[in-house]
Amino acid sequence: MTSEEKDLINQIRSEDTELSIRENALSRLGEICEESYILDLCPSKIIFKSLCEVATSNVSPVSLRRKAKALFLKYQP
Repeated sequence: MTSEEKDLINQIRSEDTELSIRENALSRLGEICEESYILDLCPSKIIFKSLCEVATSNVSPVSLRRKAKALFLKYQP
């Protein structure tokens, strides 16, 4: 896992961060998943675990949960 991925995961997990920043971080994680999928690389389990946690969280905003769930289902191994 790269430092960028770690920072993005921390941003989407943080409840103190603004929603727009969290959504941008989630979009960037989606781009990283897309790159891995296109290049046929092994997907990062930590990213998928984080997406699953956000998608099933009762604390996260609904829009963020919906996007995380869509990314998880689209790129799951």
